[in-house]
Amino acid sequence: MVKEIKKVRAPVRIDFAGGTTDIYPFTHTHGGAVLNAAINCHVYGKLSKSNNNVKLEYSSDIPTSSGLGTSSAMNVVWTSLITNHLNQKEIAEAVFRIEQSISESRVNGKQDQYAAALGGINYFEFKKEKVIVHKLNLRKEFINKLENKLVLVYSGKTHYSGVSNKSAIDNLLKGKNTENLVRLKKIASQMKNALLKENLNKFAELMNQETEERRKLSKTIVSTQLQKIIDDGMKNGALGAKVCGSGGGGSILFLGNEKKLVKKFGSKVIPFKFDFEGVRTV
Repeated sequence: MVKEIKKVRAPVRIDFAGGTTDIYPFTHTHGGAVLNAAINCHVYGKLSKSNNNVKLEYSSDIPTSSGLGTSSAMNVVWTSLITNHLNQKEIAEAVFRIEQSISESRVNGKQDQYAAALGGINYFEFKKEKVIVHKLNLRKEFINKLENKLVLVYSGKTHYSGVSNKSAIDNLLKGKNTENLVRLKKIASQMKNALLKENLNKFAELMNQETEERRKLSKTIVSTQLQKIIDDGMKNGALGAKVCGSGGGGSILFLGNEKKLVKKFGSKVIPFKFDFEGVRTV
């Protein structure tokens, strides 16, 4: 007889701005800043027992390698399944340490773990090892308006964050893209202010600026396939376009005319709403 011990879910995230600035050594030399939001596309984990065997199972309702922080969300689920005494921030930190210990490149940031653990729309500051969380308390009406103008499109191309991030950090260590990362950090702050002022036109403009700065970090970030999706979106109702995660594949986030964008991209669209719960037992 199989007995379910515990079942947990955690959300993935869309990142609006500042990704890669949450990675060492930039966090220690300049301090990073990321604006992101957890969404109601989840990774699920279940711990069950049968006789003397314990079984761990995972499932998700999003495509593989989507550029939405799925692997960290999975690790947040796993950590939550096997612990009972850690709070959400402690889970995020524990996952980061685990990922650092098993990563060959050791090129890891913290935004994915914190988004999956905490949920919500957050502006994170990364000062050396410290993470400062600024939760954006937006009006419900504005949140609904923002959700109705954001469209997430899956490229169908596999995304490997380690490759793109390592390339960007290698360039940083060579002194090639420090200014680009500083600008990405500034854009994250400006986007936060645009949301607080409920200025979506400015927000869309900053999305485009973020993508332009991000493509300068490494040639691998905005591939020909991703650029075509961006171009198609901008011709079909989008005001802003943002490469999700470290790029190279995965998904593109648009802000604009939802009906036109959904009509254009059809089954490639990943429907979502914001998730304000974070990791939780279900």
